[in-house]
Amino acid sequence: MDLKLIIAGVSIGLAMAAPLGPVNLTVIRTALNHDLKVAFLAGLGAVLADVLIAGIAAYGIHSVEHLILDYAKLLQTAGGILLIILGIRTARAHFAASDLMPGPHSARFGLTFSLSVTNPGLALGYLAIFSSMSGMLALSASPFRPAIVIIGIAMGGALWWLFLSFFFVRLKTRLSTSALDRINRWSGILVAAFGFLLLLKAFD
Repeated sequence: MDLKLIIAGVSIGLAMAAPLGPVNLTVIRTALNHDLKVAFLAGLGAVLADVLIAGIAAYGIHSVEHLILDYAKLLQTAGGILLIILGIRTARAHFAASDLMPGPHSARFGLTFSLSVTNPGLALGYLAIFSSMSGMLALSASPFRPAIVIIGIAMGGALWWLFLSFFFVRLKTRLSTSALDRINRWSGILVAAFGFLLLLKAFD
């Protein structure tokens, strides 16, 4: 297995996962309200979406670009509505001691997957990265090269979500209930704001 391709994939995975956005806010809130396992599992939903989108982009970078652009408005609309609903629910939620109990893990996994897979910026981002790094990645040189890069992307994403989950799970022991309520409120406002921006782009 090409170590350089793995390292490149890990770097891409970290770069795509790290910027603050709805998925990061969702995982942070999950880490504050639950335990490391639940938060990390929520992050893995985004990793699955990354693997799916990156795989499509890596194996068909030229053929899928127009398809993604054609359906960008529909994806932006769906993602924007989902984010607004999630943001309002998050902002109105009150933190209670019972929130620290493990909840339905699959729901959070599905939520982060949905948030990621309906974001056309994710697909366009991978297309842009693969295009700009085409000389180094040489994805078309072998059918195995895209798979190796995608494995690296999954590793990079998983490392980021593990770090983020661990950091905020440790941090929550130093926060009061009122502080957690404020984090919920502002997280919800930011998530809803991302949703409104997506809708504005969709109808621009």
